[in-house]
Amino acid sequence: MRLSLIFILIFCFQPVSSQEKDLFKLEFTTNEKSDFETDYSSFKRKSEHFYEDETYIVKDSCRGEFGGVIEFRNKDTDRVFVAKATCPSSLIKTNSKFYLTTSLAHLSGSSGIYEINDPKELTELKVNDSEKDKFFKKKSDSGLKELYRNIGGTILVSFPYQDKLYFITSNKDGTYLTQQIDSKFIKIKKLLDDKVYTYETGIKITDKDHYVNNFQIGYGKEIGFFDIKDNVIRINLYK
Repeated sequence: MRLSLIFILIFCFQPVSSQEKDLFKLEFTTNEKSDFETDYSSFKRKSEHFYEDETYIVKDSCRGEFGGVIEFRNKDTDRVFVAKATCPSSLIKTNSKFYLTTSLAHLSGSSGIYEINDPKELTELKVNDSEKDKFFKKKSDSGLKELYRNIGGTILVSFPYQDKLYFITSNKDGTYLTQQIDSKFIKIKKLLDDKVYTYETGIKITDKDHYVNNFQIGYGKEIGFFDIKDNVIRINLYK
């Protein structure tokens, strides 16, 4: 299945059709804060790894503002390919390509979207590499095609629907579902008036295709999590 990549830029005010606005259904719940851990932990990742398919096991690491790494290990050859990523949030494969979302809540926030045509085009780690060699190889961006990068906002969730890839992002103006059409960046729906953020390094993708990530409002005054399944965006708030 071919999946068209949809980017987000939350500063644009282009209009969208009513049909596009009605494509997604929003649901809100308000709960007691004491119920958050139980509710959020009920969603289990379908893989113990950041990403896994028939060819690769993918691991991620994040050291905050000091950077992060994404690592592809080939299951058959045991070869390892790496690239810098601050910090990996999700990896989605479509049409034989990978799309990596990065996001970091440090200071005003930052985020990015990168295309990986073939993991073998990333920098390969060798068994006999010194620690110095490994350090610099993990700083490499070889094999990454930058599609979007932003300072001042974060990407909370990326998820596919009807052959397109959507993102939920947040900045000082609020939290939005947005997309790119004909090279123009548009907002589809405003989800929350508040800027939200998360320190979760990777979203949860379950075996039933729920895309889940937690968030905070006002340094923990309110907490919650997004739960996206197909075209239903459920926002669970805990006060």
